[in-house]
Amino acid sequence: MSLASTWLAAKVSRRITVTVLTGWGVRPRTTVHDAAVLAVTELVTNTVRHARSRSPFFELLLAVTNTHVEVAVRDSHPGLFDLPPHQGATGGLAAIADLARHLGGELTVQPDPDGGKTVLVHLPLTPPTTTPE
Repeated sequence: MSLASTWLAAKVSRRITVTVLTGWGVRPRTTVHDAAVLAVTELVTNTVRHARSRSPFFELLLAVTNTHVEVAVRDSHPGLFDLPPHQGATGGLAAIADLARHLGGELTVQPDPDGGKTVLVHLPLTPPTTTPE
Protein backbone atom coordinates (compact mmCIF):
# COMPACT_ATOMS: atom_id res chain seq x y z
CA MET A 1 0.00 0.00 0.00
CA SER A 2 1.13 3.53 -0.65
CA LEU A 3 1.24 6.07 2.17
CA ALA A 4 2.30 9.71 2.46
CA SER A 5 5.75 10.22 4.00
CA THR A 6 4.48 11.86 7.18
CA TRP A 7 4.98 11.22 10.88
CA LEU A 8 1.38 10.05 11.12
CA ALA A 9 2.28 7.34 8.58
CA ALA A 10 4.59 5.68 11.14
CA LYS A 11 1.69 5.25 13.55
CA VAL A 12 -0.70 4.14 10.79
CA SER A 13 1.87 1.71 9.34
CA ARG A 14 2.34 0.12 12.74
CA ARG A 15 -1.43 -0.38 13.17
CA ILE A 16 -1.79 -1.76 9.65
CA THR A 17 1.07 -4.20 10.26
CA VAL A 18 -0.40 -5.45 13.54
CA THR A 19 -3.84 -5.90 11.96
CA VAL A 20 -2.62 -7.58 8.76
CA LEU A 21 -0.13 -9.95 10.42
CA THR A 22 -2.68 -10.94 13.04
CA GLY A 23 -5.27 -11.51 10.33
CA TRP A 24 -2.79 -13.71 8.47
CA GLY A 25 -2.30 -15.87 11.56
CA VAL A 26 0.90 -14.42 13.01
CA ARG A 27 -0.01 -14.27 16.69
CA PRO A 28 0.45 -10.92 18.48
CA ARG A 29 2.98 -10.68 21.29
CA THR A 30 5.18 -13.33 19.74
CA THR A 31 8.82 -12.75 18.86
CA VAL A 32 8.30 -12.67 15.10
CA HIS A 33 5.17 -10.48 15.29
CA ASP A 34 6.81 -7.96 17.59
CA ALA A 35 10.03 -7.94 15.53
CA ALA A 36 8.09 -7.33 12.30
CA VAL A 37 6.11 -4.46 13.85
CA LEU A 38 9.29 -2.92 15.26
CA ALA A 39 10.99 -3.26 11.87
CA VAL A 40 8.12 -1.49 10.08
CA THR A 41 8.17 1.29 12.64
CA GLU A 42 11.92 1.84 12.14
CA LEU A 43 11.81 1.57 8.34
CA VAL A 44 8.95 4.05 8.04
CA THR A 45 10.57 6.42 10.54
CA ASN A 46 13.78 6.36 8.50
CA THR A 47 11.87 7.02 5.29
CA VAL A 48 10.04 9.99 6.80
CA ARG A 49 13.17 11.36 8.44
CA HIS A 50 15.68 10.86 5.62
CA ALA A 51 13.85 10.39 2.32
CA ARG A 52 10.65 12.40 2.33
CA SER A 53 12.22 15.37 0.52
CA ARG A 54 12.63 13.15 -2.56
CA SER A 55 9.96 10.59 -1.75
CA PRO A 56 6.66 12.20 -0.69
CA PHE A 57 5.09 8.74 -0.71
CA PHE A 58 6.36 5.29 0.21
CA GLU A 59 5.05 1.77 -0.16
CA LEU A 60 4.54 -0.57 2.77
CA LEU A 61 4.91 -4.20 1.71
CA LEU A 62 3.87 -7.12 3.93
CA ALA A 63 3.98 -10.84 3.16
CA VAL A 64 3.66 -14.10 5.08
CA THR A 65 4.59 -17.50 3.72
CA ASN A 66 4.55 -20.92 5.39
CA THR A 67 8.02 -20.20 6.79
CA HIS A 68 8.66 -16.43 6.82
CA VAL A 69 7.33 -12.96 7.45
CA GLU A 70 8.60 -10.21 5.19
CA VAL A 71 8.13 -6.51 5.79
CA ALA A 72 9.51 -3.84 3.51
CA VAL A 73 9.38 -0.15 2.77
CA ARG A 74 10.01 1.15 -0.74
CA ASP A 75 10.74 4.83 -1.35
CA SER A 76 11.84 6.83 -4.37
CA HIS A 77 14.91 8.44 -2.79
CA PRO A 78 18.06 7.23 -4.57
CA GLY A 79 20.32 7.41 -1.51
CA LEU A 80 21.27 4.12 0.08
CA PHE A 81 22.77 5.75 3.20
CA ASP A 82 25.22 2.99 4.17
CA LEU A 83 22.62 0.29 3.73
CA PRO A 84 22.47 -2.38 4.84
CA PRO A 85 24.22 -1.38 8.06
CA HIS A 86 27.54 -3.10 8.64
CA GLN A 87 28.09 -5.35 11.65
CA GLY A 88 28.94 -3.19 14.66
CA ALA A 89 27.05 -0.15 13.33
CA THR A 90 24.79 1.77 15.70
CA GLY A 91 21.35 3.28 15.31
CA GLY A 92 17.83 2.02 14.76
CA LEU A 93 18.40 0.37 11.40
CA ALA A 94 21.51 -1.40 12.69
CA ALA A 95 19.48 -2.65 15.65
CA ILE A 96 16.83 -4.03 13.27
CA ALA A 97 19.54 -5.73 11.18
CA ASP A 98 21.03 -7.27 14.34
CA LEU A 99 17.59 -8.39 15.55
CA ALA A 100 16.82 -9.99 12.18
CA ARG A 101 20.16 -11.86 12.22
CA HIS A 102 19.57 -12.97 15.81
CA LEU A 103 16.21 -14.43 14.78
CA GLY A 104 17.70 -16.21 11.76
CA GLY A 105 16.59 -13.62 9.22
CA GLU A 106 18.16 -10.68 7.45
CA LEU A 107 17.80 -7.09 6.40
CA THR A 108 18.55 -6.34 2.76
CA VAL A 109 18.42 -3.33 0.49
CA GLN A 110 17.34 -3.63 -3.10
CA PRO A 111 17.86 -0.67 -5.45
CA ASP A 112 14.80 -0.11 -7.63
CA PRO A 113 15.05 0.51 -11.38
CA ASP A 114 13.24 3.84 -10.91
CA GLY A 115 16.09 5.11 -8.72
CA GLY A 116 14.60 4.38 -5.31
CA LYS A 117 15.16 1.46 -2.96
CA THR A 118 13.38 -1.20 -0.99
CA VAL A 119 14.56 -2.05 2.51
CA LEU A 120 13.37 -5.58 3.31
CA VAL A 121 13.36 -7.45 6.61
CA HIS A 122 12.98 -11.21 6.22
CA LEU A 123 12.10 -13.09 9.45
CA PRO A 124 11.47 -16.81 10.00
CA LEU A 125 8.12 -17.62 11.58
CA THR A 126 9.97 -19.96 13.94
CA PRO A 127 13.17 -18.34 15.21
CA PRO A 128 16.13 -20.65 15.84
CA THR A 129 16.54 -22.12 19.28
CA THR A 130 20.24 -21.21 19.34
CA THR A 131 21.79 -17.81 18.75
CA PRO A 132 23.50 -17.47 15.33
CA GLU A 133 27.05 -16.19 15.45
